[in-house]
Amino acid sequence: MTNADTEQHPNTPHLDLSTYWHAGASWEAELYRKERRSRKIAWTVATIASVSTLLSLSALNLLVPLKQFEAVVVVADKTTGFVEVARSLDESKLSENDAIKTANIVRYIRARETYDPRGLKDNYDLAQLYSTAQASVDLRHEFEPSNPQSRDKLLGRETRISVTIKSVSFLNSSTATVRFSTETRRDNTLRREHWVSVVRFRYTTAPLKNEYRFDNPLGFQVVEYRRDQESLPEVLPADKAAR
Repeated sequence: MTNADTEQHPNTPHLDLSTYWHAGASWEAELYRKERRSRKIAWTVATIASVSTLLSLSALNLLVPLKQFEAVVVVADKTTGFVEVARSLDESKLSENDAIKTANIVRYIRARETYDPRGLKDNYDLAQLYSTAQASVDLRHEFEPSNPQSRDKLLGRETRISVTIKSVSFLNSSTATVRFSTETRRDNTLRREHWVSVVRFRYTTAPLKNEYRFDNPLGFQVVEYRRDQESLPEVLPADKAAR
């Protein structure tokens, strides 16, 4: 370069390439850091979603065996319209304990609600053997000679009452609801009535006479007994009553 050229361009700036390259490198590094952070966030979200999906599938896999379809028998009473599930079709689900309790309750209600002058004393004695506390007091009052409304005085010697048990349902371990019907035959007529009873019971370990143990070996006792009419009585003609 000649002196003349230098003199012709006195204000030409000096180009600093190091600053330019440093700025470019910083920009590229920042882009790389942002890309790495985005990838890290994406992988974190994907991992969390995968873990959640696996946990949901595992929980569903554990719950599937618990979901079962159970066949049941639904019984509709033609007279009262009451609908209830009678019992599972799987008879093995009725435990021996429930079966014994059901049998004792049915036996008690048949003894207490049946009226037949020929077997009146036997039924009363059995019902009283199965009764205690308030249930025993109420039963005794029904047949007290001093009671002008005693059952034997009202019904007399020509009346017969038979009992048909419809269902026994346990509300808890010591309370049951029993639905039953009675047919009263008197003066060549038949009167059909539907009832629902709540029976509260227990089992006692108190000593009993051997003769009582023969009829009540497990010490079954009804503590409270309440009977309510479920529908209006049905009175049938004499020709149907004679059948």
